[in-house]
Amino acid sequence: MVDLENEKYGHLDLDDVLDMLDWTDDIAAGSANAEILSPVVPRLQKVIRFTDRFMSENNNVLTAYDASEGCLYVLFLLTIAMHPHAPRLFAVENFDQALNPRLARATADLFCQAIFGNPHQPIAFLTTHNPLVLDGLNLRDERVRLFAIDRNPNGYTTINRVTITEELLEEGQKGLTLSRLWVMGLLGGVPAL
Repeated sequence: MVDLENEKYGHLDLDDVLDMLDWTDDIAAGSANAEILSPVVPRLQKVIRFTDRFMSENNNVLTAYDASEGCLYVLFLLTIAMHPHAPRLFAVENFDQALNPRLARATADLFCQAIFGNPHQPIAFLTTHNPLVLDGLNLRDERVRLFAIDRNPNGYTTINRVTITEELLEEGQKGLTLSRLWVMGLLGGVPAL
């Protein structure tokens, strides 16, 4: 997946991925060795290596065992979005899991790019409770669909597609993002508290 020679992560620009994981200077896959991996840790033939830009140069290579859960989750999401052998249809519950709000927004944007650049065009269903994920979606692109899940007065689950309307565009021109509109209850999918 990582092509250092062409500075690519799959078909994505490696710099775009590194910008999201701002503590890393580099991501690579390499053989496991005792220098960076404890001898008590089970080893695979290859491990992911991260170069931490804040640590001293002689001690700045980390493995996935040392990296944050959020960093690994971003790589997982991007990999499943563009891998040629990924399922054609899959779901990710709590897309924003282990991600800070701004990273969740950036990951949603890059995730869509990864899906759209995949020649197999998988379909992904994502759930989130983080409003900023919505700001990473381009709802003007017909391939991106947003649904609000609610319960009607009888307790039945309802699913309503959120479509871009003139009304929503006007709110956007007033500086209200999709995340703000959702929190305000204008898109559905939140209880009337």
